[in-house]
Amino acid sequence: MTAADAGKVLLVLVVTAATYGGLRVLQVRARPAPELVRKLFHISGGLLALSFPWLFDDFFPVLVLGVIVTAALVALRLVPNLRSGLGQVLFSVQRESIGELCYIASVVLLFWLAGNDRLLYSVPVLVLALADTFAALIGEQYGKLPLTITGGTKSHEGALAFFLTAFFCVHVPVLLWGGTGRLESLLIGVDLSLLAMMAEAAAWWGLDNLIIPIWGYMMLKSLLEMDSPQLATHMVVVLVMSLTVRFWRNRTTLGDDALFGAILWGYVVWVVGGWRWVIPPAIQLLTYATITARTPVSQQRVFRFPAVLANISGAFFWLLVFRQSGEAAMFFPFAACFGANVAIIALVRQKAAFPETGWRKALSVNAAKGMVVVVPAILVMEGLSWSTLLDLGAALLAVYAATAAFYRLKPAVPDFTEDAGQWARQSAVVAVTSTLAIGIRYGVLRNVSLIDVLNPLNFI
Repeated sequence: MTAADAGKVLLVLVVTAATYGGLRVLQVRARPAPELVRKLFHISGGLLALSFPWLFDDFFPVLVLGVIVTAALVALRLVPNLRSGLGQVLFSVQRESIGELCYIASVVLLFWLAGNDRLLYSVPVLVLALADTFAALIGEQYGKLPLTITGGTKSHEGALAFFLTAFFCVHVPVLLWGGTGRLESLLIGVDLSLLAMMAEAAAWWGLDNLIIPIWGYMMLKSLLEMDSPQLATHMVVVLVMSLTVRFWRNRTTLGDDALFGAILWGYVVWVVGGWRWVIPPAIQLLTYATITARTPVSQQRVFRFPAVLANISGAFFWLLVFRQSGEAAMFFPFAACFGANVAIIALVRQKAAFPETGWRKALSVNAAKGMVVVVPAILVMEGLSWSTLLDLGAALLAVYAATAAFYRLKPAVPDFTEDAGQWARQSAVVAVTSTLAIGIRYGVLRNVSLIDVLNPLNFI
């Protein structure tokens, strides 16, 4: 990092500290609503982050800023004396949230992903800074129609405020940046705002601060490449997907916020990857409840948005790699993730319903159920050939490895409960083992290292 960059980092830190200190003084003297103070810091931080592409040419200074600010926020959260004093700017709001940490992470990731493209960086940051702020403030003051979600209650009025604010945060920069027609910029604004509103309504615990900008970046990068008929088609697809899931809602164990997240995920996948990429998550959603054993919760819609996050987090990485690189082979680990999810769900349900089942049979039968997702997806993607059969073999190994690893981490039948720990284990296991599908494809079948594949793509 150059001396000039170090000076800019110091300047940003001074401005951030001064803003935070000023808000603490305002909080002590004027005693405004806790939500207002928190959102004022939210919006000021976002507007300051907008300057990063003009201040910094390299990623490293932004990473240093992110580490320093994150460390400061963690100290404000964990040190009792700091939390009861300066920390009240953020933590006087009576709800559990890691939103401030997700906020910093999203800004750093956006700067890295967008590279030198200021539009792709600025639009998601604007939405993050402004739309969420207006949604929270208007929802708190004028919200009369509740929208109940996991971890709290939001309102339809707040959701509408979010949509309108996000629309202008997208439409105006895209239109003024040049290169995009008026109709196209209008449709991009509507499409992306709908996406962001759905994410804000479904997400909880402050995770929308990470989901909205990163998914928004992927969406914007894809939508900018489309013409007006394609963009209009996307709006129709959103409506069709919403109606389909609405019809299917009583046949799943997912709550409304989880279904909201599933619609959103399907839309992002379709925009970024195309219709073939939608096949694996669609098959999982439509079949997991019918091909797995019945349990006491099979007829209850008990699973919320965290369940959706656990089932998409591994696949999200591969979709992001595809968006950055254009490498179509990333579809194979992407599909393997959903196959592994179904296999793990089937394993959990089987061990709950039939605890006497031996581990060999449990792993084999449920890995085969996972392949119900993978086989049609890969056949549609590349047709039937010897190469396809080898790819399916690699995917089967990844699905079996995920099922076995999950079983090894959580073998006790009484512990097969649907909790946050299980979602975290499932997400981690699926993400790690999915590398087998692409690693074998390149390392064994193509005699190329996976690192060699990713490095030229400027992703790692």
